[in-house]
Amino acid sequence: MTRQAFTPREYQQPVIDHILDVSRDAVWAGMGMGKTVSALTALDILELTEPGPALVLAPLRVAASTWPDEATKWAHLRNVEVSAVVGTPEERRAALKRPATIYATNYDNLPWLVEHFGDKWPFRKVVADESTKLKSFRLRQGGVRAHALGRVAHCKVDRFIELTGTPSPNGLPDLWGQAWFLDNGVRLGRSFEAFKSRWFRSIQVGSDRHAVRLDPLPFAQEQIEDRMRDLCLSLNARDYFDISEPIVNVIRVELPAKARRIYTDMEREMFLALECGAEVEAFNAASKTIKCLQLANGAIYTDDTCSAFADITTPNCKRLMT
Repeated sequence: MTRQAFTPREYQQPVIDHILDVSRDAVWAGMGMGKTVSALTALDILELTEPGPALVLAPLRVAASTWPDEATKWAHLRNVEVSAVVGTPEERRAALKRPATIYATNYDNLPWLVEHFGDKWPFRKVVADESTKLKSFRLRQGGVRAHALGRVAHCKVDRFIELTGTPSPNGLPDLWGQAWFLDNGVRLGRSFEAFKSRWFRSIQVGSDRHAVRLDPLPFAQEQIEDRMRDLCLSLNARDYFDISEPIVNVIRVELPAKARRIYTDMEREMFLALECGAEVEAFNAASKTIKCLQLANGAIYTDDTCSAFADITTPNCKRLMT
């Protein structure tokens, strides 16, 4: 395979410089903006001054193929060897023994990886690709994978690099866990509770007192962005490509009164109690959007674990499919 010459594009050089200049940083750039090759280039340069293996965390397919393939694609990365630490425990152990400058694994392997190395954690440089996988981190409880990484993130890692095109897919609350891995809670609060109390108000959803949604206070967006500005580089493709704005064709449909009432309830409360006794709840903005789309099409799924749905136009919400 013939390697290609690499000339950084206008938007890639700032990414490389940002990673080199800021030891714990985030790059928020959309798909197709060359985050992977930019990060590999920065890691290759850092190997001269901060030698030692780097760890890349990514979704399984990305860790297994995208990062190794990208390293073999470019001529300037000829000294970069990426070992994919995936598969069975035996295959993972073999991949870790293979000489390489970068080891790439999927997030699901984090608890195993931290346990495998114990106090002998070798990776002083960590790249979290699709860093929203870390949004569930909490000092107590929280996601198992993020919690495992939290055990070594600050005491054994000098450089922590986060890459994503969607840092807050479900709103500002997604940012705290990712920010913690960068600054140990300095900018957005030492705990998620402190983060919530400063920038959000909690609103109970439905009858379950544990089901709440977080509504940002009017000043939250501006203040949070300002606090994260020195660590985060945000790139928008529209600033570099001649992309026309999408053509939005709004088609208004008159819903029956009952359907409209149900739609409005879901939109405002993120919760429905149907006449058939089924309850439908949306736990985040993305889920609410999907539920509203279902309602606009005349039916709504009542259980995410099965394919049954309730027809909102029939008196008893008769299940039409199973």
